[in-house]
Amino acid sequence: MRLRIRHDIVARYDEPVSLASRSLRLCPRTFDGQYVRAWHLDVTGDCRQARSADAFGNVVHDCAIEGPAGEIAIVAEGEVDVDDTAGVLQGAPLDRLPPDIFRRETPVTASTPTVLAFAGKARALSDGTPLDLCHRLMRLIHREVEALPADPDELCGVRAVAAADVLAAARGTPADLAHLHIAAARGLGLPARFVSGYLWQEEATATGALAAWAEALIPGLGWVGFDAVRDTSPTDAYVRVASALDQSGAAWVRAADRGAAAVSVTVTAAADRLS
Repeated sequence: MRLRIRHDIVARYDEPVSLASRSLRLCPRTFDGQYVRAWHLDVTGDCRQARSADAFGNVVHDCAIEGPAGEIAIVAEGEVDVDDTAGVLQGAPLDRLPPDIFRRETPVTASTPTVLAFAGKARALSDGTPLDLCHRLMRLIHREVEALPADPDELCGVRAVAAADVLAAARGTPADLAHLHIAAARGLGLPARFVSGYLWQEEATATGALAAWAEALIPGLGWVGFDAVRDTSPTDAYVRVASALDQSGAAWVRAADRGAAAVSVTVTAAADRLS
């Protein structure tokens, strides 16, 4: 499937700031099953950009916008060809780190007793293999945790709700559900990580093209994706952008401003199918 993506992030300040910095993870990478035909990132204003790759293999653009700036607009857009690999990540230039790194807990993916008990329910329903276990875990989250729309914190910053709190509330955003899947998978001994990306859907919403899911390392297969919001592994409707231990390392935008000013942020994202 060929998809055209456009992702807009606009920050408007009550008073101009003297300096704004942005760390952006908005560029997908090419690998087997995903080919980036064209991609462009634009940041308005007097902006200096530096491109690099972080420890997880994500493309990172660090930007400094000289003020006074009353508005900062970021546009990421391009075309990507995607194959349906049943969620199996193939040939991605991402695995620089030892797999055991992805067993490490973070504040939002801690395997608390309640999370471990939840993981135990999935294990009891599975045939004992890691792949079936992760699919059962995904379905259990989908059935027992209400999926909410994405929160502004995860659209233009960092979502910081612990997996145990998501489980207790029985509701959460896409990032929350991914964190719960990761925490439970790690609690069962499987390396797992967070993924941000884009999603084409027939019925689009303003930010419906933005997606978050979990990946787990399955022996004999490699990394496999699990989207608990939709109870499916990623298909050719998904474009993979960034991954990390949790959402904080794969956030679309990390921002810091010099000069105290109230800010409102508008985020829109669209994915159109071309073929």
